[in-house]
Amino acid sequence: MKKIMVLISFLLLSQWCVSCKKTLTDEQIKGYFWKCGEPCGLGDVIVFNENTLLRNDTIFLNQIPYGKIVKRTNKFDEDTKISVVNLENPVIKDTCIFHAK
Repeated sequence: MKKIMVLISFLLLSQWCVSCKKTLTDEQIKGYFWKCGEPCGLGDVIVFNENTLLRNDTIFLNQIPYGKIVKRTNKFDEDTKISVVNLENPVIKDTCIFHAK
């Protein structure tokens, strides 16, 4: 009986840890190189430098709004990623998924 309780406790704890996720700060986002996994017309990579800025979830490329981050994910069981909406072309309604590298 004791072994079963330990096993159940372990399974519940591991399930809780798998569902754990934390959000990314702006500084963490700026520290990564972002590779596109699901395209929406924004290009293949985002690298934050003097030409690419992040302010209030909006990504600016050469002072022009480029994309808006709608979701920041840093899960225990998945890779780090951001979901970005295209602001360059308002006709495109898809959301890009960029993975941290």
